[in-house]
Amino acid sequence: MRFFRAILMPIIMAVSLISGCATSNSGVGGFNLISVEEEKQLGDKFVVEVEKQHKVVSDPEVQSYINRVGSRLMTGVQKVEFPYTFKVVQDNSINAFAVPGGHTYVNTGLIKAAESETELAAVMAHEINHVVARHSTRQMTQQYGYALVAGLLLGSQGDIAKLAADLFGKAGSLYYSREMESQADFLGVETMYKAGYNPQGMVTFFRKLEAVGQKDPGKIAQFFSSHPQTADRIQNIQQEIAKFPAKSFAPDSTGEFERIKAKVQKL
Repeated sequence: MRFFRAILMPIIMAVSLISGCATSNSGVGGFNLISVEEEKQLGDKFVVEVEKQHKVVSDPEVQSYINRVGSRLMTGVQKVEFPYTFKVVQDNSINAFAVPGGHTYVNTGLIKAAESETELAAVMAHEINHVVARHSTRQMTQQYGYALVAGLLLGSQGDIAKLAADLFGKAGSLYYSREMESQADFLGVETMYKAGYNPQGMVTFFRKLEAVGQKDPGKIAQFFSSHPQTADRIQNIQQEIAKFPAKSFAPDSTGEFERIKAKVQKL
């Protein structure tokens, strides 16, 4: 513990300075004290605890569908460093979240709220790109310090369980910086465009969440946070979409989406 305390403050100060520097929305590199391999190991440890806290939907048709959407989106990302997985968890809040190492979870509440596969894909694209840009380990290191995060790789599962509950449990959340949220939006619409999804789906869904949030803020969990503000976020997304060359997209939804949504409505 003395060793951890001795190195903790200098590292936190260094990370804070680095994290505070402006970064390009289009770049997914950036400084990270946690290696890719360490992030994979950390993610695998978190998954064990996350799936104790969240009931994973076992229906094979639902699982196959969410895998298909996730796999299609992966064709549009800038970089693939992790073995991405996609699962649906039974939770009526409108949310999705990603664990370090590429493990992405979609709440049943999100599927129920989306009116098309394109809107569902928009949220998944945003979360996938938090992983692509390695935001989670960067933010965790900034919040808790490198010593604690790195120590989890060697520490007890009890330590992992506590942090997993704080960050990914039903009452917990990993809050990203304004810059990280903006970058996930930017990369998300780029991913949608490249994967053949109309990126306007992110705009329509965000507008829907804005309306839901005004009536019942508790329904949207942390996904549509105030960082950045709603109107600015939508405007910035529209500006980015306007830069893409004109392109034809597949229909926003399919019979498969409607069938899966109907099935999830009964859960």
